Amino acid sequence: MRVTMDINYSKFHKKCEATISKVARSTYTATEEACEDIMEESLRQVPRDTGALASSAFYDIRKAEDYGFEATLGYGGSVINPKTGIPVMDYAVVVHEDLEAFHPIGKAKFLEDPIRDYAAEKFPRTVIKHVKPTLESENNE
Repeated sequence: MRVTMDINYSKFHKKCEATISKVARSTYTATEEACEDIMEESLRQVPRDTGALASSAFYDIRKAEDYGFEATLGYGGSVINPKTGIPVMDYAVVVHEDLEAFHPIGKAKFLEDPIRDYAAEKFPRTVIKHVKPTLESENNE
């Protein structure tokens, strides 16, 4: 018995490229949602005196070298503490790392803890939430 199949590889290749592109956009959206959720929780935990540290919160998403996206989340930049005149970037790490310091509002590890919690519990669900509909729509086309 002999079976012959005529496969249009060009059409198949285009379909694969389109799917990869849609998945990539979905992973960007998932990364953006993760950053927003992490920063929201981090801002609940960040120590507050003048509000300068909280106002310096940022995240940046960029295409990874290999595949997907990577994000940088942090505090600092050019924000100046109005009480001391010191740039936030000069003390943000110390405030984050000093477990012995007393903070009437907030705590140390105000960025690390939300990142760890999100990565352990929520990030896989966030990716699936954004990628799954993309893959399902590709299957229905």
